[in-house]
Amino acid sequence: MKDQKYIAAGHVFELCMNDDDPRWDLLANYLPFLTTCGCEPLFSLRVVERLPEESLTMLLAGDSEDPGMPRLTIFRSDSGYRIDMSPTQSAPVCGRLALNEDYSSGMLEILDSASRFAIDNALMLMYAFRTSVLHTLELHASVVVRDGLARMFLGVSGAGKSTHSRMWIENLPGSELLNDDNPIVRVLPDGSVRIYGSPWSGKTPCYRNEDAPLSAFVSIKKAPYNKISRQDLIEAYSSIYSSCSGFRADVKMADGIHSTIEALVTSVPGFVLECLPDAEAAKVCLDGTGN
Repeated sequence: MKDQKYIAAGHVFELCMNDDDPRWDLLANYLPFLTTCGCEPLFSLRVVERLPEESLTMLLAGDSEDPGMPRLTIFRSDSGYRIDMSPTQSAPVCGRLALNEDYSSGMLEILDSASRFAIDNALMLMYAFRTSVLHTLELHASVVVRDGLARMFLGVSGAGKSTHSRMWIENLPGSELLNDDNPIVRVLPDGSVRIYGSPWSGKTPCYRNEDAPLSAFVSIKKAPYNKISRQDLIEAYSSIYSSCSGFRADVKMADGIHSTIEALVTSVPGFVLECLPDAEAAKVCLDGTGN
């Protein structure tokens, strides 16, 4: 077996596969995050030929109204949990992930050709689950950095997060994309908030092992005009909560997510941007969130 360690937002994790497994060649998105540190990984995922047979009780069906969203069905098992993964709501299961009780050890059985999806999603889930109690949030968002400060754009699927990031990059000199789908936010011991790139960035290949202070987060909503307004704390909390990954049925995990969001929204301002997909929207957002 080949054991490879990676580091994202300061957290080390490990992937184990046969040394000659051709699926290593599919994982170029992890190369910027390679590490040779000798520290104990936060979690370890091993790709196996077949999972052991266990009795299962369904906990979460994983249904979504968006047919393009992945389907993740969560079961209680004899040894912990099992998650069956499909790339869309109607697609067949392409991977089965078995987890121990504290999510520190996982085994992944890959069932079809969607190997990259299965490995990415298994690692993303384990990362979100294990770091939820470490003042860390894995979020569905797009992030740009300009003049050393990051803005994070939130919203439902199709709201225009990626489009708005592109408007910044094309129209506001010095703007760069940090991550376009799954950035990581950490609240540090001194109370500061930083946002990090990750090996996971949706359809946009942006895998940067970099970070920046988070100066604002903005919920994107389509409108026939461009207008930005400040959120109150409850609105800001709701925006972050609906965008972060985690298994809320786990009380310890839910408490960790709540604590981190609370610290985040009291330190970083949240906004709503009602906007068109144009250059003016980016300028309104820049002015509204502070130059």
